[in-house]
Amino acid sequence: MLTIRNLADRWERCRSHPGAVRLLGDVREVGAALLDLFFPVRCAGCGDAGMRAGESRWCQACRESLAWVGSPLCPCCGTPFLDSPASPDHLCGDCLNGAFHFDSARSAVLYGGVVRERIHQLKFGGKLHWTPPLAELLERAWRSDGTQQSVDMIVPIPLHIRRLRQRGFNQSALLARELGRRVELPVRLNVLDRTRWTDPQTRLKRNARLENVKGAFEALCPARLEGRSVLLVDDVFTTGTTISECARVLKKAGAAEVHALTAARVMADFHMRKGLEF
Repeated sequence: MLTIRNLADRWERCRSHPGAVRLLGDVREVGAALLDLFFPVRCAGCGDAGMRAGESRWCQACRESLAWVGSPLCPCCGTPFLDSPASPDHLCGDCLNGAFHFDSARSAVLYGGVVRERIHQLKFGGKLHWTPPLAELLERAWRSDGTQQSVDMIVPIPLHIRRLRQRGFNQSALLARELGRRVELPVRLNVLDRTRWTDPQTRLKRNARLENVKGAFEALCPARLEGRSVLLVDDVFTTGTTISECARVLKKAGAAEVHALTAARVMADFHMRKGLEF
């Protein structure tokens, strides 16, 4: 009797045959070439259509033009020291004063130019196709920082249900899922919730931001967090107050470590240094 299990076994045997492996590889190569021909992948920066499916979503010129965040920086919050490029990594004033609850925070690039534009188009324009190129920036930052590679799970910064209904999606969850797929880490959407509506943080000062997010988050399923290392993912790091509050809640629920990763980081005078339009 032919069953689904038998069919599955036969398919696996066929797939393992050397000739079938070569054939499948040829089919995939032809399929990728056809996709490139009829649906060319464009660079997320300049729009060049010479990209190949499955490769980087940024052309070499655009990758090199991005303002990548690197040393010297604060090993805790990840603030880059743009005014002292020859200095070693060292703690910033906020971290010396214990301002944050997370163990480390890193960002891929500085917030400005085309990255700012793509984040806005994703977040406020519903252009979901910008998720992979932004997640690619996250992946590069994650792979280049050894302190964050021992995490057990990825958790996106949650939206309040009201804002989720207004927007239709959580951009942080989209980025987290794509990053999780790329680095083969589980993404947990059910361990952290935003239970209280908060005003937009954009125009608030630091102290007002702290007060605004206090008590806004709740940890769910503490058993899944007990002793685990968590990577929080968001689109932009501005002052770190939201991420820090999430880290505080997760640690209170039993998480051993909480790290944070964002696609971009706001630096107040970056646009003036680089001549970028904000």
